[in-house]
Amino acid sequence: MSSFINNVSKLVSGSLLAQVLGIMLYPVIARIYSPADFGVFQLFLSISTIITIFTCFSYELSIMLPENDEDSANIVVLCIILLTFASIIIGSIFVFIPEQIGSLLNAHQLSDYLIFVPLVVFLNALFFVLNFWTSRRVRYGAVATARVVNSLSSRLTQIGIGIARTSPIGLISGYLFGYLLADLLMLIKMRSDIYLFNNISLKNIRRLAIRYKRFPIFSMWSQLTNRIALQLTPFMLVYFFSSTVVGYYSMANQLLVLPLTLIGGATSQVFFQKASEVKNITGDLKNMLTFVHRRLISIGVFPMMVFIIIGEDMFSFFLGSSWYTAGIYAKIMAPWIFLRFIYAPVSSVFNILEKQNVALCFNFVFVISIFAVLYIGGTYGDPMIALTLLSATAVLLWGTADLYILRMSDVRCIEEIKFLIEYLAIAFAISLPLIVVKYLSLSIYVIFIVAFAVTFAYYLVVMYKDPTLRDQLYGTLKTIKNKL
Repeated sequence: MSSFINNVSKLVSGSLLAQVLGIMLYPVIARIYSPADFGVFQLFLSISTIITIFTCFSYELSIMLPENDEDSANIVVLCIILLTFASIIIGSIFVFIPEQIGSLLNAHQLSDYLIFVPLVVFLNALFFVLNFWTSRRVRYGAVATARVVNSLSSRLTQIGIGIARTSPIGLISGYLFGYLLADLLMLIKMRSDIYLFNNISLKNIRRLAIRYKRFPIFSMWSQLTNRIALQLTPFMLVYFFSSTVVGYYSMANQLLVLPLTLIGGATSQVFFQKASEVKNITGDLKNMLTFVHRRLISIGVFPMMVFIIIGEDMFSFFLGSSWYTAGIYAKIMAPWIFLRFIYAPVSSVFNILEKQNVALCFNFVFVISIFAVLYIGGTYGDPMIALTLLSATAVLLWGTADLYILRMSDVRCIEEIKFLIEYLAIAFAISLPLIVVKYLSLSIYVIFIVAFAVTFAYYLVVMYKDPTLRDQLYGTLKTIKNKL
């Protein structure tokens, strides 16, 4: 497993400083834009994210699977052709009916910005295609650099435009510019692969499109239902409440996901590439899946605990008092985000084992269940009730799907549950001082000092119990030091 952790370390060490800087810029952005601005931006992203699924018919997920790179190159070209035509069609639609869409969603301000959806969709889909190709070529340094460029350029552009004009257009422009630069960077890195694209032909493209037809038949709809499950919440919240509530939810979701994305995103990318390789060689994913699953649990459980204990304090202190409500939302959503952190990387097993139909069934259940609980919560007229029902339901759904993946890969579920309980107990025991200072309502500075101390103590325990992870962490820190 050393090569797996080494590749994850490359992605982490290459983007850690940028992620930290990106998080540090959030307090600035949160003080420039209002919760309502973030609400409109979140709705824009939700629409763009859902539409992006259709652009390549999910063929980008098959780039990792062929045994030779020439076939993968043909799939890359297929994806670019599909997303180009799809973006043109999407553009022609959004030019004519932006007001109707804004009215339907009870967000009339959104109509002014829907014209940018086709461009964002194109750049976003292209980023995923290039990302999968670059990962297949095991150029994780290039992927990490692209993430750095994306994160920092997006945040800085949002701040720059926001200072001149405070409106959702600043948030949208920064998001768009970040993906534009990241795509250009990865295209430049692909110059050495040009020779692999010499055998591109319509015959090969057609052959591979048929070979991997399960992706548009099952994976596309599975991805679509999964994205709808994740993006349905903003639409339901704006329908029952307001764009301001969506803004609180958006900020809570983004900051919950950020600390875990660094590890989870890197793990997901490397796991898909490595597991596809192992599948082609041995067909046995059990050991790799167990290895990854347990490390995701040990790494992710403590941030969840911290958000549950002092979520509102963190948001109020770093973002300003106007974001206190977002901190409450974060406390409610933390268990769900933790389960997503574990599930997202290992969910690629459905594609690797070509069980996309099973993933589709799970995601369909996700959508129906989330719609139902948010509708019930919305009828009560209280977003707190709606989000509490959502988080509880999501924990049950994502947890069940995670266990199914383990069982499908011949991993003993009871052992993984015991491992989760063990680390939950460790996290709770170590976080007791933080619970005490929070209960005593001590100074916010005392709370954060204790939070830092218990977090440091927890990960010392994790390193002690996992020597392999400890050695790789030392290697990652050494790499970061050498880059400074």
